[in-house]
Amino acid sequence: MRFSAQFVKQVFKVVNMKKLVGANMVTPPKRRDFTTRRIEHSEWPKKTELIQDSPLITLFPRHSTKRHVFYLHGGGYALEASPFHKEIQEGMVAAGLKVSYFDYPLAPENTAEITLSRTLEAFGRLSFLYPDDRFYFFGDSAGGGLALSVAQQLRNLNQPHRPLKLALVSPWLDLTLQDPRVAALQAEDVLLERDRLAEAGKNYAGNFSLEDPRVSPLFGDMKDLGELFVISGTADILHPDVLRLQERVAKTTGTHLHLESVPGMMHDFVVYPLKESEPYRNQIQEFYLQ
Repeated sequence: MRFSAQFVKQVFKVVNMKKLVGANMVTPPKRRDFTTRRIEHSEWPKKTELIQDSPLITLFPRHSTKRHVFYLHGGGYALEASPFHKEIQEGMVAAGLKVSYFDYPLAPENTAEITLSRTLEAFGRLSFLYPDDRFYFFGDSAGGGLALSVAQQLRNLNQPHRPLKLALVSPWLDLTLQDPRVAALQAEDVLLERDRLAEAGKNYAGNFSLEDPRVSPLFGDMKDLGELFVISGTADILHPDVLRLQERVAKTTGTHLHLESVPGMMHDFVVYPLKESEPYRNQIQEFYLQ
C-alpha cells in the first residue's frame, strides 16, 4: 500500500518522529537483525557470506547479468536496515539487476575506521567473486555518504574494480552539519533533528575528524568518480549538502552528476512506500540499466 507524502509528513509531525529517530540514532535499540534475516529468506536466489561477522547477501535475478549493485542502507550509521530497504532491493532484482546488500558495522559499537575498512573488504570480496561484473553503488542517507566515501577510497587506491555509477538518495555528506542552511531547514524537516544527528555523527566518526573525507566525503576529491545520480527533497536538512556536492562536481573532471531536487519532499522519501516515490525508484533502476 502506498501513502501520500503529505499524509506521512503530517503523521510524523503528530508523533514527533524526529525525536524518536534522533534518540534511536544516539542510543540504538537492541540489535535484532530483522531485515537481514528477511533478506536471507528472500524468494530470489541468493548467496550469503560473512565479512568477518558482517553479512554480505547477494540476490540474483532470473536471468544472468553483469550489472551488479552494491547496496548500503541508511540510518545515521546507527540504525539497522528497515523492511523498506528489502523492498527496494527486491525491486532492483525484479528489474534484472544483481544486488549485494552489506550489513555494515554500526555505531556506536563501531566507528568509521571499522565500518569503512570492512565495507571496502566487502566490495573487494565481490570484485573477487564477480570479476567481470559492472559494479554500481546505491546508498541512502548515511549509506549514501558511505557509498561516496568508499568510491573515493577505491579511486585513491587505484583499484581496478570501481563503481561506474552511484545512485545516492538524501545522502549524508557532511557530518559537521556546518552549512547555515541546515539550521534554516530544521523546522521544515519532519524526520531529522540536527542536534541528535550531530551526536550520531560524532559517535560514528570516532577518532577521525568530522571533516575527514572518510566520514564526510563532501570534503574529499570529486574527480574520476563516474556517473552520480542524486535525489534529495528540499524539506530535508541534508539537502544543502547535495547542492554543495553539485557545485564541487561541476569544478572537476571525470565525474558527472545529475541532481533531482524534489520540492517539499522529506529526507529519504524515496525509501518510504509513498505514491511520490515510485517514479524515482524507477529512475534509479533505469540509471543502472542504461
